[in-house]
Amino acid sequence: MRTKEMMLAFLCFFIFGSTVVYGKDTNEKYRIVFSAFDISSVGSYAYLSNGIQSMLASRLAARDRVVVLDRTFSERELISLKNKQTAVAKGSETTVADYLVSGSLYGLKTGLSIQVVLYPFAADKETLRFEALVKNSENMITDVDKLSLEIAQSVFGYKTVDDPVALKAGVEGEGVSGFITAHPEAAYKKSVNTGVVVGAAGSTVQVTAREGKRSVTLSSEIRALATGDIDGDGADEIVVLVGNTLELYRQDGKKISKVAVANLPPALACHAINMADLDKNGRVEIYVSSTDGLNISSLIVGWDKEKGFRIVTENIPWYIRPLLVPGKGWRLAGQKRGVGKTELVKAGIYLLDLDATNTATQGEQLPLPSGVNLFDFVFADLDGDGAPETVAIDKKERIKVFNRANELLWVSKRTFGGSQIYLGPSRGGAVSVQDRRNFTLEEDIDRELIFVPGRLVVADVDNNGRQEIVVNENTLSAMSILEKMRIYNDGIIVGLAWDGAALNEAWRTGTFKGYIAGFGFSVLSKPGDTGQITNAEDKKTLVSLHVGHLPRSGTLVGLLPGTGETQITAYDLEFSVGKTK
Repeated sequence: MRTKEMMLAFLCFFIFGSTVVYGKDTNEKYRIVFSAFDISSVGSYAYLSNGIQSMLASRLAARDRVVVLDRTFSERELISLKNKQTAVAKGSETTVADYLVSGSLYGLKTGLSIQVVLYPFAADKETLRFEALVKNSENMITDVDKLSLEIAQSVFGYKTVDDPVALKAGVEGEGVSGFITAHPEAAYKKSVNTGVVVGAAGSTVQVTAREGKRSVTLSSEIRALATGDIDGDGADEIVVLVGNTLELYRQDGKKISKVAVANLPPALACHAINMADLDKNGRVEIYVSSTDGLNISSLIVGWDKEKGFRIVTENIPWYIRPLLVPGKGWRLAGQKRGVGKTELVKAGIYLLDLDATNTATQGEQLPLPSGVNLFDFVFADLDGDGAPETVAIDKKERIKVFNRANELLWVSKRTFGGSQIYLGPSRGGAVSVQDRRNFTLEEDIDRELIFVPGRLVVADVDNNGRQEIVVNENTLSAMSILEKMRIYNDGIIVGLAWDGAALNEAWRTGTFKGYIAGFGFSVLSKPGDTGQITNAEDKKTLVSLHVGHLPRSGTLVGLLPGTGETQITAYDLEFSVGKTK
């Protein structure tokens, strides 16, 4: 089925990437089409949500170089955009859109966040993101006016001179400078090589890579990657999941070598691997969350120096994941599936207790925001006040920050944690209606894919008492506007620090081509440590970073059988305090 999905991706690339010609003339019309805005997270600001999309569309349509096609597409209807020229107007006129405009409304503690994304139908154009904050209903019209102006300036080449909307916004509001617009991240990322790690301009964190990078190329595509000290020798190993196989890699100087392989039960569909020492024996175990058909069947895998991999326990009827819980330390957390055949997750995340036979029993439920699943979140004390926030990735790949009362404080404009891994059987594996272990064809077509986001890591690399978030940022291809497809052009690993109002970029790696399938981030030592590796004198924090990416993912070469590969890259990083220019 993966081959079919890749071929569909190729078809979409051919359709969308080859039909739109952008005019160089300043009189060229830009045609845009809207998809229905997402208002599922609008919260208490529902009274402001009605009409925002129509208002924005009318403001953009008022500009003489912009044509807003007078139809709103649902996500399902977007799948039908398959012809080189798509009839989207009311009449019989056939035309092509330059941008798809998608939006989401988020009810924050401080107001209503309007996030707008412009997806280009041309493969060589960048996705553009905008955001505005409406603090009360009195300012809504002015705020939407300014947002439309910002989009027109950035995308369609508008200038503020003699623009009646701009003049009106300047009088009634704070001007465009009060709005967050798309950071020129695409050009910046492409200017930083894969082997480079840099601090963001203005950040108080400085980072350097020691002794360059090390890498190894695997002849297959991994699904997940985790790092941890599996044998108790003080050095992290690398564990990757390739299909239903666990592979163990060890780094010795500049060499990364495979040392062991374990075949998992062939019926399992594994969607997450995590490593932690929950039994406190000095060696981490591997927690594999997986399904067998439609049923959850997770397992714990340990390591023995003489015998290699060993299954500690299996057939656990919970999605599982080790989690650092404030005031409780590292615990095993789990989530159940629902009773209905297509209900792959059930609301409620619980701490699990393991008895002497490693049987998992349900403990207390964690008080989390609605809609957050087991793999979506971490607890982090972002502001250093001793009261951790909840940081989560939603189904649209936005990072959300909640306070202890589960009030939404902030939503990212950029997308993070991009992943192609989802719960349950592979899409396209539907069978007959008599088989209760799988979906029928209709159920498979209609199912909502519940993706498992990329890893969220909590760390305090500058040792200031305020924790940062480390996460991958995979760049969605324009083809990913289609429902149930996630294709990524490239990715980075990024560190985000809280400034009291938002998570800002503190540092980033260079760009990895293709899709980042997983990474490991481990703090080796901090200033004042007395362990084997110390850097107390120069007050540096030492970190190991391992990145597994699929360089051919989403490319034409990657569509060919037997061409999949993974590159694992390892860095030793030094973090210190200092202004980055």
